[in-house]
Order: sequence, then C-alpha cells, then structure tokens
Amino acid sequence: MDMIALCRRITALFLLLLIAAGHGYTASAQNGQSTSPAELIFILDASGSMWGQIEGENKITIAKKVLVDLIGELPDETNVGLIAYGHRDKGDCEDIETVVPPGPVDKTLLTEKIEAINPKGKTPITGSVTRAFDILRSKESSATVILLSDGLETCGGDPCKTVREAKESGINFVMHVVGFDVSKEDVSQLECAAQAGGGLYMSAGNAGELSDALDTAVELPVDSPAGRLSVKVTADGKLRDSTVNVIDAGSSELAAGGRTYESEETNPRIMPLSDGTYDIEIIQLGIDGAKKQVIQGVVIENGGLIEKAVDFSFGELSVKVTRNGSLSDATVSVYEAGTRNSVAGGRTYTGPDSNPKKISIGPGVYDVSIGSVEMTDKPIRVLENLEINAGETTERTVEFSSGVLSVGAVTENGLVDATVNVKEAKTGEAVAGGRTYAKPESNPKQFVLSPGAYIVTVNALKLEEKPSMSFEIEVKEGETAKIEASFAK
Repeated sequence: MDMIALCRRITALFLLLLIAAGHGYTASAQNGQSTSPAELIFILDASGSMWGQIEGENKITIAKKVLVDLIGELPDETNVGLIAYGHRDKGDCEDIETVVPPGPVDKTLLTEKIEAINPKGKTPITGSVTRAFDILRSKESSATVILLSDGLETCGGDPCKTVREAKESGINFVMHVVGFDVSKEDVSQLECAAQAGGGLYMSAGNAGELSDALDTAVELPVDSPAGRLSVKVTADGKLRDSTVNVIDAGSSELAAGGRTYESEETNPRIMPLSDGTYDIEIIQLGIDGAKKQVIQGVVIENGGLIEKAVDFSFGELSVKVTRNGSLSDATVSVYEAGTRNSVAGGRTYTGPDSNPKKISIGPGVYDVSIGSVEMTDKPIRVLENLEINAGETTERTVEFSSGVLSVGAVTENGLVDATVNVKEAKTGEAVAGGRTYAKPESNPKQFVLSPGAYIVTVNALKLEEKPSMSFEIEVKEGETAKIEASFAK
C-alpha cells in the first residue's frame, strides 16, 4: 500500500471517531503529494491539569508514551522540534520552552527530554504557537505544527487570531490541534486555531485515540488543497452551532467536515477541498425540532471558493382538526419523514385558541400523525412528506367523521349488566368495548365511531348461563345507531 492510500485509510478511520465526538476535521491528500512533512514541530501541554487521569492513568503519562512511540517510528530524515509549556513554574504564563530545536530527528534525545517533563503550571497556548512561528519565520521550508492540549488558553491570549496572522504573514505551515480529554468543554477556540492553520481539529479521549490522532497529523501533507468550501449556518438571524460533513459524491466517503459553533471565527466554517463534487450534510445542534439539511452536487473546481449559507430559521405547521364540521380534540405528532423519530407534538383541544394547533419547527420534510381523542375507535390520519420551509406557515385541515353506536342490555325486569365488544364487520378487528352495568347513566352504553359496518357482541354477566347476543349494524355520520339486547325469558 503506498503512503497516500495509507493516509486516506488512517484518516477515514479517524473520521468515524470525530463524528461520534461531534468535533471537526479537515483533510485531503492529493495525488502526487508526499505525505512526509518537511518539518514537524510538536507543542506539548505540560500544564498541571495533565496530572488528571484517564482509566486510572495520568494523562501526561499517556501523552509521553504515545509521543515517544510516534517519534520512534518517524523516518530518520525527518526534521523534528519540541516545544513544551507549563512544566517549570506553577503560575508563570511565560513558562514556554523550546525543549529541542527543529533539526534532524534525534530519537534518543527527544525521548529523554519528553520523559523528563513534569507538569506544573498554566496553559499559555498563544505564547507557545507564537514561539513555533518565530522559529519558522526565518526558515524557507514548510512545516507541520501539532499542538496537543488537554485544555483551553489560561493566559489571556487568542490562539486563533495568532495562527491567522501567522498565515497572513506568509509563514508556510499547516497546524493540527489534538484536544486530549476535552470532550466536555467548548473547544471552539481550539477548532478555530486548527481552521486558521489550515489543518485538523481532532478529539482524543484515551491512549488509542491519541495515537490515531497524532499518526493522522503526522501523515497528512503540509500543502493543503487550493479549493475552499465555506458553510455559514444561521437560524432566526443568529449564527448557530452545527456539524458539517462533506461527502465525496463520487465515492460516498467523508472528505472533510467541522463544527461551526456560534462564533464568527468558526461560522462560516471554511474547509480545504480538492477539486471535485461533494454533498454537504449540515446537522443543527442545540435547537429542538431542527433537523439536518443536505446540499447536493457542490462543485469545487480550479481551486475556487464556494460559499453556502444554510438557514435553520423555523417554519410553522398549523393543523386544524374537525369532527363532523366542528372543532375536535386530537393529538398532533410530528416525525422525521419515513421514521418514528419524534420531533414535536401537541394537542388541539376544541377551542379556537388552540385549534388549529400551531407548531414551530425547523425546515425539513416530516410525517404528521393526527389521532382523534374524542372517538372511541381512535382513528389516525397521517400527512406524509409534509415540507416545512423557513419563515413560512404550512396549513392543513384534518376532518374526522363519526356516528354514535348506542347499546343497551335489558331483561323483563329492567336494565342488566353486560359487556359490549365491537368489531369491524369487514376485518374482524376489535375497535371498542365497554360495560353497560345496570345503571341508566351507562345503559345504554354509547360509542363514538367512524362510519361503517360493525359486529356487536353483548354478553350478560349476572344471568344464569351468561347468555350472549350478536348484532350487525351500520353506523352513519352524524346519526345514532341503536341496539337493545333483550335477555327476557
């Protein structure tokens, strides 16, 4: 397997981890490019928080082992440098050291230096990346900068701005960021830095994921694709957090992706892409009722910039429910089209203030189930593939029709307690049942049913031999069909 194919395989495997973690990534290896960077500069977080544990082992211990193993596998011609921060003074934001200046890889020296690092202090990310860029500014060769951090900036700096300015100044680098055990934090700062550096943001929660992340960062080429895709996500006039997955239309493989957050620094999300045709999947985060949108057939060509704006502003679904021409009580349940994934719901009741039932919902295609509350046989109407558009109201009226079935049970001595079972005549399906008792308020027993033919079975409970009678009867809209089961001797 050549190095490019290996790179793609490693990247594809790691993208699955990125999707599960909900974090961003941008990667693409072009044909003919070398996957060995001209120079590697590692920035290692050695702040006090690295003494935290994962599965009973200190994070710094895990990071050291993974980094040493990775360096041991690098080609001998690789140039490597190491910067560490927070390892010499507990409260010093200037505690940044070029542990090993970039040069031909000395695996023994790097191993000794890494093993000697002892976490103590703060997290001066901005100062550390500035140190790396100062080193690179005097060099003409390209470089890959890999930041491994278990937290955010704690010294008041802005790493995203610093990386962006370094790019604009003409320094030839790509920067990848590995967030180690930061899944519970808002890592938009780190993702922004990776985006500004034209590289990946990768989340790692254990030793295996950290190893995969660093392997991926090392294997990817420094020269990123010339093309760019910009995706801006809004809702109701505000920037909105979402994940963006870019799928190669030709292979159905993930080509790039990221997370927008609600900051102008990462929204729009800008991703490097090779020329080609892509489908874009945008999944809204943090808004009930909002679902994904898909943009198909986006073409990147001649290294151009394609800008897409996605609006998740809510639309409105208005459902009016009537029965025999009058407002009727019903449940309204909204599902993603073709699924039973519930999105929203409510109840119409019978008043004009709630019927029609109005539901704010994200743009998309939905199935809407309307179930009568008033009718004994609980009929359901389904509106399939109902399209909701942002800023628009989609109105529907659902009409139920019904009649009344009245069933009494008597003997020569008056009312008698009996069970009543009602089935559809055509299908034999049970649709209603009840009990008359020997009381005038429940005998005859009444059922509100959809029009149609029914088989009604009445079983007397307190007579000898518990006699039974069956009837076939038709219920018509707006009318009352009456049955009197007489058990007189």
